[in-house]
Amino acid sequence: MSEDRPVGRAAFLGGLLSFVALVACSVVGVGHSRSLEGDANLQYWIVVGLTAATIAGVTFALSRERARTGLGEAARKAGVALAAIGLVLFIWETIAIGFGAESAPVLWLIRAFKG
Repeated sequence: MSEDRPVGRAAFLGGLLSFVALVACSVVGVGHSRSLEGDANLQYWIVVGLTAATIAGVTFALSRERARTGLGEAARKAGVALAAIGLVLFIWETIAIGFGAESAPVLWLIRAFKG
């Protein structure tokens, strides 16, 4: 029965994780916009909470799933590790943005590349 599926569950979860990562990047980008000044509003925190919960849930599901091939298994393990790091950075960044702090990791990267 599992041979009938064109894409395995791990591959589907990996694709879903990629999509959610794009959503997370957009949340961080919106947080950096000039429309959010000072303390963030309740709507911002709800979006941050939902996005973080989705990333955590998909990462957890992917960590429990096994890929069909050796290469897929290596990609799955790398994806889980990167997603865990990304979740920590996402939470750190959004909290820093929400409270108007200057200690956000993305802001450090932007300043480092500007010279």
